Amino acid sequence: MTAFAAPDLAATFGGIGFWSTLLAAAVFLFGSTLVSIARAPLSRRSRRNWIWLVVLAPGIGIILWFASGRPAALNGPTHA
Repeated sequence: MTAFAAPDLAATFGGIGFWSTLLAAAVFLFGSTLVSIARAPLSRRSRRNWIWLVVLAPGIGIILWFASGRPAALNGPTHA
């Protein structure tokens, strides 16, 4: 009978842990972006467009939202 064990089981578990952590971070970032869009003071149409962008092109949509899409706070501090 032949054993079906990986030659280096530690590397296998390490890879599983790495990719699981990376996936969890991506899901958290995706969810955080959707919550941020939902709470932002945007028009209904603008909010819908941002959500579609993030859902259809998550990498680009998330980067664009946090780089330029987030509206400034209405009563937040301003720098002169």
